[in-house]
Amino acid sequence: MSLAGYLSEYSLAEILHFVQEGNKTGLLSIEPDRGLNRSLSDVYYIACQSGRIMSVVPGNVSQHHGLIKLMEQRRWLLPEKVAGLEPQLAILRQPLGTHLKSLNLITAEQLTLLYNSQVIATTCKLFEVHHGRFEFNLQAPLLYSEMTGLSLNANELALLGMRMLKDWSGLEAKLPALDSALQRLSAELGGIRLDTQELKVWNLATCELPVTKIAEQIGLESQKVRQIGFRLSSIGLVQEVSAEPSQPPRNEAMEAPTPVCVGGGNPQVPVSASFLSNLMGFLKKKG
Repeated sequence: MSLAGYLSEYSLAEILHFVQEGNKTGLLSIEPDRGLNRSLSDVYYIACQSGRIMSVVPGNVSQHHGLIKLMEQRRWLLPEKVAGLEPQLAILRQPLGTHLKSLNLITAEQLTLLYNSQVIATTCKLFEVHHGRFEFNLQAPLLYSEMTGLSLNANELALLGMRMLKDWSGLEAKLPALDSALQRLSAELGGIRLDTQELKVWNLATCELPVTKIAEQIGLESQKVRQIGFRLSSIGLVQEVSAEPSQPPRNEAMEAPTPVCVGGGNPQVPVSASFLSNLMGFLKKKG
């Protein structure tokens, strides 16, 4: 079973949110439009396990030995060690990084550097792709030989990618409108770590303020707030809604006093001024 579509319809952030919300395991392939992205590979394979991103591999890596090649380039593995490992790669049933760490051939710090280079840096580059195809294959085998053993949940990786994005022109149509408001979808962040600006926008996502007013309150450009709004909406924290008109403040001094009826009668019917004047004149005559 697989799901497929176009990046012009669904951004990479929205696809990754689908992976996490569905707790998906499988292989997500991203095929950039070669006419617009000649500096990228023909296809990238993103391995997902229970909603977490395990590895990102360009399709031009021969026989999917990209992680081994990264270790060789850094001289962390000697050629004779690599030769001894290659027959085992096809039958691995655990991440290669975990396997090598258990053999004391690589350290935890080195695995972190590898994950940052292989997954985070590559995914940030893929966020610049707005035209092409994607396919999520739930039946594809996972590439354990490309996994460090480290992972990030898909929403965290999406946030990192969008924070690094420089050119938002391909996502302009998806950004909240300037006169729209943002509404929080839950009272808690659910463990998602927001940066300072994202947290300020999230705190003001109460349906009352349009994007322009949020920007004024926190001292950011409106376009920046629109981008943050999209980041938060694409990972399921807020949604775009119409701004609710603010209610004018109550001025108690202008409110009419509640009529009081002395000695019975209907308290809802006020006494007229002319009636009071006539009554006072009558009382003076009686006195």
